[in-house]
Amino acid sequence: MTEQSRRRVVLLYGNTGGGHRSAALAIARALEMLYPSQYDVQVVNGLVNLPFFINAFTETYPMWVNHARVLYALGFHATNDRRRIMALRNVLDPLSEKAADAIIENNPADVYVSCHPLFGQGLPAALRRLKKDAPLIHVVTDLVSGHVAHYAPDVDLLIVPTAEAYQQAIRNLVPEEKVVVCGQPVAPDFAERAAQRDHTRAALKLRDDLPTVLLIGGGDGMGRLEVTARHIALSGLPLQLIVVCGRNQRVKDNLEFLNPRIPLMLVMGFVDNIPELMGASDVLITKAGPGTICEAFIAGLPIILYDAVPGQEEGNVDYVVKNGAGVWCPFPWDVLRQLRAWLNNPAAREQARQASLRLARPNSSLEIARTVVNFVEQRVASNPAQKANAS
Repeated sequence: MTEQSRRRVVLLYGNTGGGHRSAALAIARALEMLYPSQYDVQVVNGLVNLPFFINAFTETYPMWVNHARVLYALGFHATNDRRRIMALRNVLDPLSEKAADAIIENNPADVYVSCHPLFGQGLPAALRRLKKDAPLIHVVTDLVSGHVAHYAPDVDLLIVPTAEAYQQAIRNLVPEEKVVVCGQPVAPDFAERAAQRDHTRAALKLRDDLPTVLLIGGGDGMGRLEVTARHIALSGLPLQLIVVCGRNQRVKDNLEFLNPRIPLMLVMGFVDNIPELMGASDVLITKAGPGTICEAFIAGLPIILYDAVPGQEEGNVDYVVKNGAGVWCPFPWDVLRQLRAWLNNPAAREQARQASLRLARPNSSLEIARTVVNFVEQRVASNPAQKANAS
């Protein structure tokens, strides 16, 4: 297949936390694995040219989550309604039309795959305005309680991670035939990398006679990461702790200055080996980010959730707890109590591990990639004009 005949897939994300970008990259990697050289895959931050008052919020997302959580929660719940979204669009669409048009004009494609809820709201109208025949497929990146902006009825296809998200789509009037359940996008080689347990543990010089606890707070080290790490480090529990601080250099510096009372503590910054670290661990302590939770399922880790972004991640907590894969421990002393319980009762920890494995969808990104390609190819096959152009 020549360079000119390859169909172009543009994956759109925004920098509101690392999850949207990670989802887009996972799908891009899956497309390249399944269809090498057949598609021209581009990953684009489509929010950079939005009007200042919108872009300023997306770029300062970690600040809102870490330091203005009450205001963030108020904003989330105030706009988390289908009719209010429609009213907001009446106000904001005229102001953002040029930015939406620019996304299409600067990134011509045969199909757009959105991994951020804002694109599902503005791009269908932009495609119509510019008379572009490319479909827009939106991938919902929240497990259960995502914002209603994800569920735009006028996207061409909506890919959701869970049955709960499917029901939310139907409640928000997305036609049933447009909704497909494929799982949360996770790196397609995650399971293979997580399986390198012995190699990773040897490289990190972890002890075989102690359980290993992995504590992470997302790519930006958000939430109660530092205070939770301090409590564990000073607890004297017989365990070894790995703390991943992400881009939060202040937390990393503070924890490195700490004198821990546990046998071993490793403090890391932003890393690219989360699959290996999860594979080397026995328990995961994390905020309730959907991508991290689904990665933990694949690694078969019992999960302690210590924090959740208001609104969008609260449903993730219920999902994990309801399915027996973990527990909700919003205070550091709750985390310590649960760790002690699992240290004293390995059978209970094993039960949570098995529940976690039952929820795993290691091939989710591959499934999404196949769904995207099948949708596009069927659409071309049913459109004689498109079929002629493609050939």
